[in-house]
Amino acid sequence: MTADQLHGKHIALLGAGSIAGVFIERLLKSGTVRPDQILATDPNEERLKELKGRLGIQTSPDNNVGADFGDIIVLAMPPGVVKALLSESCQAVHEGQIMISLAAAVPTWLIESVLCKPVPVVRVIPNTPSLIGQGMNPYCLGKHVPESATRLIQEFLNLFGVAIQVDERLMNAATALTAVGPTYILPIIKTLASAAEAKGIGHGEAMLMATQTVAGTARLVQETGREPEDLKMMIATRTLNEETASSLFAQAFTEAFEKVLNSEKRLTQ
Repeated sequence: MTADQLHGKHIALLGAGSIAGVFIERLLKSGTVRPDQILATDPNEERLKELKGRLGIQTSPDNNVGADFGDIIVLAMPPGVVKALLSESCQAVHEGQIMISLAAAVPTWLIESVLCKPVPVVRVIPNTPSLIGQGMNPYCLGKHVPESATRLIQEFLNLFGVAIQVDERLMNAATALTAVGPTYILPIIKTLASAAEAKGIGHGEAMLMATQTVAGTARLVQETGREPEDLKMMIATRTLNEETASSLFAQAFTEAFEKVLNSEKRLTQ
């Protein structure tokens, strides 16, 4: 894909933890931006040294440097420090920039209330498959995002996979489904591969079989548009206790949703 709107843009990541690393690596692998167009800030100077040495990006321990550098500012710090960090860096932010927040449970209105000017704010819930451009990343727009910025935002998010705009009131549910979602799927892959290994299949072959089965089944649902309940009838042998499995995953989703909701309540009090 092309990303004309991103050509020549500078991208600053305030925070250089694991999710920031995912975004930086994907940006570089996409070929859309060069290392000198990316700057990451973080109080952990060892982490900055590692990123600079491995990926060649610019770094600084000063968030104000990052806020001044980026045409796009990515908030990649822990949710609990967003308010304090933005309060400190407010004067370095320009109205012409776009701020993309990866901070779970932090609503756009809270970010906007801290900033001292009407900066466009986008709230994104990324998930780890974004590392390979296969993410499922719901997002919502703050009140200051102009129509003219939507193409740039979409091009940026498309680099990481599928991006879908949702109403902000649904973002906590989206987080429980997509951001936490890999933790529901990865144990299934491990369990199926281990069971096959126990019957004599080699580790590499078992992992390939398990991962392709999961990936292929997902594509089957997407490309046929048919309901899972309908598609499973194509397979004669079924041994899974579906009621138990459904209850397990529904409980996992509900608990994830409640955790995110409680985090939002704490952050916005």
